[in-house]
Amino acid sequence: LKGPASTNGPLSLSEVSTAGSVSPDGQPLSISSTFLANTPVIYVTAKIVNAPEDTNVSARWVYVRDDAGKTINQQLSEDSATAKGTRYISFSRQASAGAWGSGQYSVSLLVNGKEMTNTQFTVQPVQKADVPAPTISFFKAVPEAISTGQSVTLSWNVTGATLVQISTIGTVPPVGNVIVTPVNSVEYQLTAKNNAGTTAMKTYITVTSFNTDKPELVITDFRVEGNKAYYKIKNIGGVNAKSSTTFLYIEGTKRSSSLADILPIGEEREQYFPNFEWTYGSSRTFKLPVRICADGLNQIGEYDENNNCLVVDW
Repeated sequence: LKGPASTNGPLSLSEVSTAGSVSPDGQPLSISSTFLANTPVIYVTAKIVNAPEDTNVSARWVYVRDDAGKTINQQLSEDSATAKGTRYISFSRQASAGAWGSGQYSVSLLVNGKEMTNTQFTVQPVQKADVPAPTISFFKAVPEAISTGQSVTLSWNVTGATLVQISTIGTVPPVGNVIVTPVNSVEYQLTAKNNAGTTAMKTYITVTSFNTDKPELVITDFRVEGNKAYYKIKNIGGVNAKSSTTFLYIEGTKRSSSLADILPIGEEREQYFPNFEWTYGSSRTFKLPVRICADGLNQIGEYDENNNCLVVDW
């Protein structure tokens, strides 16, 4: 469930799960209550319902007992985030020094400091014969075809790997995404390794270049610094682009606009949205779909009117 919904009715937590991965909106993708000690990240997810604005939700991780039955009761961490309305929320914890201690764990979910629910999971030691080669759930490029100067988001999800690499990029975490701006058509290969073997997956990006007698505006990057939202706009066309208006959309709703001044051929410029403050804190456990569109008012006649927008999850 993406985005806040109605807050009518009592606040509650439901659908509490532990999982090996989650979707961009926080829903569990590989639900389990048993994990191997070499699992890189374990997630706890829940659906919060009818949360008032600025509701604080926290997850308290405790190592309860080891695999010999010895009581430990060691609190490992407590992470928190704010929530509003009805949505999925997730918390994660990475293995310490590359491995979890075998035994039983519990995660308590608290709302505004009060424990609402508790879930438990078990970590089993890795037996050499039980370790399979890494699994690549997906490795994709969005979009797969662009014009020169545009950007692409590579995203991936890998489990069971001790090393994950992407060609020309280098070592990356098991789950993540990165924005690339290839000059020419290119193939990227994701390689995941562990002691049992190597798994690889490829994705291909087609880059079309053109020279025209028209301007061509594209958004090449987006970032947030403090409470300001910045973007880069570039003219990849064959003539100068006159002034235009750039729009910012968050979760499908237009939130702000920015005037882009005359942009000469081949020039790229970073600007920000002057009448907008970014109020989404860095501690949240979900990402927001953001779309930045050049020439939002269609003031400029371009060669391609369908490549003005950059879409990212932030």
